[in-house]
Amino acid sequence: MSFLGRRCSGCVLVAFLAGAIAIGHAAEPARTEPDFAWWRELDLRDVDGARVASDGRWLVLAFLDPDCPVANAAVPVLNALARGYRHQGVRVIGIYADPVLSVARVREHGREFSIGFPVLADRQQRLVRLSGATYFSEVAVLDGRGVVLYCGRIDNRVGADGATRPQATQHDLASVLDRLVAGETGPFPSQPGFGCFLPAPVRAR
Repeated sequence: MSFLGRRCSGCVLVAFLAGAIAIGHAAEPARTEPDFAWWRELDLRDVDGARVASDGRWLVLAFLDPDCPVANAAVPVLNALARGYRHQGVRVIGIYADPVLSVARVREHGREFSIGFPVLADRQQRLVRLSGATYFSEVAVLDGRGVVLYCGRIDNRVGADGATRPQATQHDLASVLDRLVAGETGPFPSQPGFGCFLPAPVRAR
């Protein structure tokens, strides 16, 4: 075979491989971000009646109650996390799951503790059932498909037996968020915590 023939054979091989690579890329489905359709279907509103948007990649549902000291002590931590992860696609939303809690009390609580993230009243306890939360101060992280990626304590400042320490040494929620931002998909193991039981109608689900 002449040199020209060998060159032509090489061209055919290169062309075949290039075509195969091109076909492989064309066959790969395009990735799409979850669109939180489940959240929009719930049509959740804040205390002023405005729809609570889900314009990030993950939602952190933080279960709050004005009369729960453990949940109240966690508000500054949640405020810091809401600020720190805002530009990384994380949205923190406070959930009041007591069906008899008044809007006025929720507003008063927000002012008293300077809550820096949106809050809403889950009187029908739909988010409680969806997340599996069982106590106030518990948090749940959900993705755009409504999958619960984590449900448990924020950190270990209050132990599972109720004993407190001056500062947390394990920051469970922050660790989960860091791993998500870094590209992990979860779900992540739940960490037991301590707080105030959700109302009986919520737990009897």
